Amino acid sequence: MGALKGYILDSDGSTLYNLYDEFEIAPKVVSFALGTTTTDVKRKCLEVVRHVEDNLLGEFMSGIHCLVSAEFFDALTSHKNVKEAYDRWQDGAALREDMRKGFTFGGITFEEYRGQATDHNGTVRRFIGEGEGHCFPIGTTESFVTYFAPADFNETVNTLGLPLYAKQCPRKFDRGTDLHTQSNPLPLCLRPGILVKLTV
Repeated sequence: MGALKGYILDSDGSTLYNLYDEFEIAPKVVSFALGTTTTDVKRKCLEVVRHVEDNLLGEFMSGIHCLVSAEFFDALTSHKNVKEAYDRWQDGAALREDMRKGFTFGGITFEEYRGQATDHNGTVRRFIGEGEGHCFPIGTTESFVTYFAPADFNETVNTLGLPLYAKQCPRKFDRGTDLHTQSNPLPLCLRPGILVKLTV
């Protein structure tokens, strides 16, 4: 999620690098003003789409995806200017099924995302804040990468990192085997200008 927000985070959730500061650009935030019934939501979507297109800098995409909080999804799908399209989506699928996994409107596929994690203090942190959403292009080839750091073994010093490491060690008196696995990924967005934060 840090890569989709433009940050490199430590395991405790603290920010190691703010990619907007590193690239010397301002983050793009679009308020959808979903609490106002007269808001032109489609125009807000087009603002996001145009911003992403302008900042791809020659890269291509197949679409724009947006992971949103439950509060944002509910406000979006119940908004006066969206509700009719939502109810008619795929022959009324929204009236019969759970559409939180993907509803496309204004060129953006909105998906409710409920991911969270517990930090070392036992505090549960939501990956997407209340009333927020994070848009990013999909189908790109050069905008997102994942690097892997080597494992912390003697034999992996000064080597290229692999996606997964696994080792085994016999217990005393051959009474079993201890297994150890690890992976050290670092996902990055190489063009943080393509990331857009949405607010209710």
